[in-house]
Amino acid sequence: MFPNSANSQDETRDSRHCERGEAIQRDWLGSGLPRCARDDAPFPFRFPRWLRFRGAGKDSAPIDAIAAAITCNLRGLGLHARAKKYRDGFCEIVASTSPKMITLPHNAEASGLALLLAQKYDPPTLVFEEINSLKPGLGRAMIAAAVSGLGARPGLFQRIRVNDLSRRLHDGRRWWEHVAGAYPAFEWVVTHDEDFQTHKPPAAETDEFARKRAKLQQLAGEFGYDPAKVTLSPQKRVCDYLGQSFTAEGEAFCDGRIEIYYDPAMSDARMGCCLAHEIQHARYFVVREAYIAEAEGGPLHRRFAKFTSELLAARRGVSDYSNEHWDAWRGAASPALFSMELEEGGSEPINETIAEVAKALYNWGPEVRIDPVWKELREAVDEECERLAGGG
Repeated sequence: MFPNSANSQDETRDSRHCERGEAIQRDWLGSGLPRCARDDAPFPFRFPRWLRFRGAGKDSAPIDAIAAAITCNLRGLGLHARAKKYRDGFCEIVASTSPKMITLPHNAEASGLALLLAQKYDPPTLVFEEINSLKPGLGRAMIAAAVSGLGARPGLFQRIRVNDLSRRLHDGRRWWEHVAGAYPAFEWVVTHDEDFQTHKPPAAETDEFARKRAKLQQLAGEFGYDPAKVTLSPQKRVCDYLGQSFTAEGEAFCDGRIEIYYDPAMSDARMGCCLAHEIQHARYFVVREAYIAEAEGGPLHRRFAKFTSELLAARRGVSDYSNEHWDAWRGAASPALFSMELEEGGSEPINETIAEVAKALYNWGPEVRIDPVWKELREAVDEECERLAGGG
C-alpha cells in the first residue's frame, strides 16, 4: 500500500483490526493477512469449558446474563474487563490487557476488545466495535469469548455486526470475513465503510477525472502492466497502518488488481510514482506465491538464497516510508523474503522496501543511488515475475 500524508486518528469507533500479532491462518487475516506470528490453531477457537460462564441465574435479565458471561470469559483470558449498561437493552463491554482499558486498533501498548450488546435492535445484535491484538491468537480468543457468552441466553442474539477495515489477505478476503465463516450459526453483517464520517467521492466523470484515468492507463502500458487491471477509484481510502491513520494513494491486490485513489491534487508524476510502487507489489505477490508453492531447493529458492534475513535487515530501507516498516517490525526474528511479513511482524519491511526501490527508479531514473543489494533483489523479482508470466 502506498500511503498519503498521515491524518489524526479518527475518533469514530469501528472494527478495524490491528494485524500486528494476529493470525487467523493465511487464511485469516490469513491469510496472511499479515501472518503475524503464525498461530495455526484451528478455527473456530473453541473456548475452554472451564472458562465458560455458569453463574447467571435463569431469572436474570437476558442482556445482563449475557454481559456477565462475556465479561467472565474475557477475564478468564487474563484481561481487565467491564460492562456498562447505557439504558434498557444496551450494554457495552470493554476488555484490555491494560488497566487503562485500551482497545484502539494498532495501539502498541495493549490488546483489547470493545463490543456493544444491542438487544433493542431488530433483531438483537452483537456489534464488535474495536479489536486490537499484539499476541498471536488473542484476537480469535477474544472473539470466541464473546460469541461463547451469547450462549448464556441461547437464541437471543442471532445477528453479529462489524465494520471491517482490516487489510485484505492473500486470498482477497479480510480478517473478519474469515471470522464470520467460522461461526455460520449467526447472521453476520460485515460492512467496509472506510470512514464513518462519510467522505463523498468526487464526481467520477469530471473532465479532470477522465484525464487522470486516461493518463493512468497510459502509464500502466508504459510499465508493461495490463491496463485492464489498473483502476482509478473515486473513493477515498482511509486506513490505520503502522499505528497511524493514512489516506492511501494506491493499493495492490494479490490477484493482480491495482487501485489508485483519485486525488485532484495528485500530479501525473506523483501518480506515476504511486503506480510504480503498486505494480512492484503486484509483481512481488506473483513471485511470492510461486516461491511458497515451490519445493525447497527449487529454482526460485536457489535464485533468492543469497538474500538472507540477516543481509536485508542489515541494510534496512531505502526511504523514510520503508524504514518506518523496519522500525515497526515486531516479529520474533528478522523478516524473511517472501514470508507473510504483515502477519508475522505487523509490518512489511522487505515488500515495501522493494516497492520503494521501484518508485525511486521511476522518479529519479536508473542512475539514482540505491543500495545495490536492494536494486539487485528488485531486478531478480521482476525477471522471475516475467518468467512466470511467460509460463517458464
